[in-house]
Amino acid sequence: MKNDTRIENMFFDKKELFVGIDVHKVKWVVTIRTYDLELKTFSMSPLADELERHLKKNYPGALFKFVYECCFSGFWIYDYFFEKGYSIIVTPPNRIYKDGNTIKTDKIDSRKLAFQHSRGLLREVVVPSKIVREYKYIFRIYDKQKMRKGQIVRQIKAMLEQKNHPFKWEKWNKGLVEKLKSLSFEGEIFNLKFKKLINEYEYVVDQITDSEKMIERFEEDPLIGKRIKLLEKIKGIGIISAARLTVYLFDRKDRFENSEKLSHYLGLTPTERSSGETVSRGKSGLYGNKQLRTIIIQLAWITVRKDGALLDKFERVYKRSGSKQKAIVAVARKLMTKIFAVINKEKEYRTNLLDSRKVKAA
Repeated sequence: MKNDTRIENMFFDKKELFVGIDVHKVKWVVTIRTYDLELKTFSMSPLADELERHLKKNYPGALFKFVYECCFSGFWIYDYFFEKGYSIIVTPPNRIYKDGNTIKTDKIDSRKLAFQHSRGLLREVVVPSKIVREYKYIFRIYDKQKMRKGQIVRQIKAMLEQKNHPFKWEKWNKGLVEKLKSLSFEGEIFNLKFKKLINEYEYVVDQITDSEKMIERFEEDPLIGKRIKLLEKIKGIGIISAARLTVYLFDRKDRFENSEKLSHYLGLTPTERSSGETVSRGKSGLYGNKQLRTIIIQLAWITVRKDGALLDKFERVYKRSGSKQKAIVAVARKLMTKIFAVINKEKEYRTNLLDSRKVKAA
């Protein structure tokens, strides 16, 4: 009996086993297979240590190669297995090969992951460092706070509109907020809600200020701080935007092979499709953060007024296309090309001086 057990243990020694994990909050569905054969598919609690114990017990000595999709859970599963020396990749959901099967279940997804991993078909997500992930999370909180601030302002203005109060026409600023704090309406419940919104607005503004102070401290980071400072020196790019670009795009110098791939990632590269006499043009597929693309377009509108080369690009594309939107996208692409060079060469951004005619035209 002992000899039989020893033989079974030897069978899996150094053998590659591919483990596909379909991740959910309540349960995981796991598939284990060799290159040629599926060994087992089962459901379990969402616990990495429990899965590790199961694999070690039933497949001793095997070389496990894990894969799971990017999902709500983030990268803690990756951290657990990677730090223990296992081979593991995280793959984006849109890169999993579709076989035409309209039936979709957790078991099918788990089996697809294991099978396609065994064939080397899955694209691997480059997992950011833990500190960069923490920075990104702070940005997500910051963006939610900014969003809530906008919602409160709109709600307050709607209440002023309801009462047809003359303050509804005034520009929103700190002085107006002080005036609104002294307002009082006839309806007790309406008045109470109005004051609650004012108090919430001031609280959210304080939270935004705290978040901005934390983001400014990213400059102290030994890995990305220097890049943030380089981007901050570009006219029109403040510390918050510089930190955001660095955290989301330049946390590693080798993330993008060239500026063209960076532009494609951001959806700034034009595409063309033709069939017979029909030609369709548009932007490239956007792989990155949609909000980031919007912010880069906003930065392009600011920097185009401060850099002669960017202004020249805007004018040439606008005259040719008649579209300011296309022109500013072209400017954003050129801006990101110059920023890529700044990061890659670790040299300060060089601004082309505007001549007097172009300053006037801008």
